Amino acid sequence: MSDLEKQSTEIQLIRRELKNIRQELMKQNARLKSEVSRIKTVLSQEHLKSGSSGVKGEEQKGFSMVPIGHISSCFNTKNGIPRQPSLCSAAKATLKIENSIFTNPEHSLIGLDEFSHIWVLFVFHENKKQNSVKAKVHPPRLNGASVGVFSTRSPHRPCAIGLSLVKLDKIEGSILFLSGIDILDKTPVLDIKPYIPFYDIPNALKISSENELSEKHQSESGSSSQFSYNCKTKLLPNQNAKSEFFELESFTNSKKFNQNLPSLSKAPEYLDVMFTNRAVSDLEMFHSEKDHSEKCRYCLTFVDGQISAKKGIIEILENDPRSVYRRQKCTDRLYYFYLDNMHITCWFDEMIAEVLRVKPSCKV
Repeated sequence: MSDLEKQSTEIQLIRRELKNIRQELMKQNARLKSEVSRIKTVLSQEHLKSGSSGVKGEEQKGFSMVPIGHISSCFNTKNGIPRQPSLCSAAKATLKIENSIFTNPEHSLIGLDEFSHIWVLFVFHENKKQNSVKAKVHPPRLNGASVGVFSTRSPHRPCAIGLSLVKLDKIEGSILFLSGIDILDKTPVLDIKPYIPFYDIPNALKISSENELSEKHQSESGSSSQFSYNCKTKLLPNQNAKSEFFELESFTNSKKFNQNLPSLSKAPEYLDVMFTNRAVSDLEMFHSEKDHSEKCRYCLTFVDGQISAKKGIIEILENDPRSVYRRQKCTDRLYYFYLDNMHITCWFDEMIAEVLRVKPSCKV
């Protein structure tokens, strides 16, 4: 080998070594920042515990909160969880108010059953990036575009608090039965509040909705009488609340309203969901096996389990639960997620999601 070839080989080795050193420096720098952030958090908590936060004139740095209960959900892993509430009406959960909060926890729910929907405030307890929160995030709906974290509902926030509007099916004692949820199993809940259209929908929307509903009523009845739209009731009976909620929801999803909304709020493009013959057979066998059906706490019952399970799978997949990375850069089109005791395997092709297998999960 000539001297020139030897020098060329040595230069290539040196370049590789330099590249490895740069990568290692970047990793160590990231670890250092994460560790510094963790130490600051610990010191801040210790500072609060020592009572210094109560000193007059000093700004309070943090708050200590005790969960009122924990969600028992059909979603055992983060894969497949709808990104917004109400996208999957078949997604069920329960919330039990802890006995340690109230002597008689059921008393705290008196009157709540008159509402069709409630707000649930919870903690993203499995958010692994709490120590490295960024001001900009990449929402899946924007396919990788960067926007400010406070213009999104990303779980990666300075305070890892979530907010979901869910349907209240019924209350039994101190247990709330919910549907249309987007919350992971064992999630700690900080608070619940009733959904009240009169306060929770902007006045401009209510006025426009009143006019639209009035015109619709007149055109259908052929009468010139005014249509009375009741938004002044503080406690909405369950049946009326349902009706008003969905009427207003259909209005806010109209083209006229969407013209003035940012891209994050516009209606998404839904995928077509298909089932292979094997997946259909799996669902039938899954439903026929009593041992498996009884382990499904929310999405399946032994009577109508197959129907509710299929509906839940469709509602999850038509909203494309994949991350931006998996959609754009990952060559593996296979995807799996859990729904109750079901392990669902599917694959994606353009605007189609096809369910390949449905089998019992070993996680339950």
